[in-house]
Amino acid sequence: MTEVATWLMVAIAFISLVLTVLVPLLVSLFNAHKATAKELSDHKTHVAETYATKTDFDKLTDRMERQMKDGFETIEKLITKSKDSA
Repeated sequence: MTEVATWLMVAIAFISLVLTVLVPLLVSLFNAHKATAKELSDHKTHVAETYATKTDFDKLTDRMERQMKDGFETIEKLITKSKDSA
């Protein structure tokens, strides 16, 4: 009976030792995960507030292309007009 009690005490001591290491480790991993999730959420919010969407970018490039086309047509007309008057 004393041998069983001794092994039971050893098992309890071993489990206590493992839990003493594992519990703080698991808590720190959980806190690190929580902090990373918050940072990711903050970053997503920053990107949504700061950067243009694909639709906004497409509209801007379309507008720039139209303006450049109109500008080149105006320059071409001015060059043609100055050649005709010379």
